[in-house]
Amino acid sequence: MAKFSTTITLILAALVLFADFETPVIVKAELCKRESETWSGRCVNDYQCRDHCINNDRGNDGYCAGGYPWYRGCFCFFSC
Repeated sequence: MAKFSTTITLILAALVLFADFETPVIVKAELCKRESETWSGRCVNDYQCRDHCINNDRGNDGYCAGGYPWYRGCFCFFSC
């Protein structure tokens, strides 16, 4: 009986040890940012910019950004 319980314990320990090695690795896609090619004018609304990037530029996301307070462009994110 002692050999049977030892064998079962070793099998369970091996299963627990090797189960951790089978965890799938999730790779996140890199996103590249560039200014929208089809947006015209100053960008003031992030939601409109996002919709424009997704629908017109075929991007994944978008937002208004810029270095100068008086000029903000619509920047889109694309898969690299």
